[in-house]
Amino acid sequence: MHANLIMVKDVITCRSDQTVAEAIEFLNTKTFRIIPIVDDDNHILGAVNTLTLLTHIVPEYIVNGYLQSVPFAPDIGLLRKHYREILQKSITEVMDVNPTVVREDESLLSVTAAMVTHDRFEYVLVVDAEQRLSGIISSSDILRAMDKFIPEKAFDA
Repeated sequence: MHANLIMVKDVITCRSDQTVAEAIEFLNTKTFRIIPIVDDDNHILGAVNTLTLLTHIVPEYIVNGYLQSVPFAPDIGLLRKHYREILQKSITEVMDVNPTVVREDESLLSVTAAMVTHDRFEYVLVVDAEQRLSGIISSSDILRAMDKFIPEKAFDA
């Protein structure tokens, strides 16, 4: 089974001139937690996911592990302040420039391996032969494929 058989093809994307606020609006209205950033030819420039955005909202000294326990910190005010600061930033300022990418013809095992060994995000971006975005695969898509597409006798190996 190849990536192109289980990928979601209707992908919401952002362009490099869009803001973080626009990306968050997309994330809040769709079920995906990742938005690929593409150029006019649909080549991937990067991606933004909810976890990446949170790392820009949480103070750097916490993200980097310098402060392990923060029960005393004024949480919502500080988070809200950082949230407001990133809203007007360009999406390119916060995007991951090396998202996990697989080809349409890669096997289900290869896709799953890429997902669990690179950055451990729940999504991989799928590209065609010309390196243009053609879909997204989530960890749920892989689990669903295991139940739906793989005959029970295939597990007898």
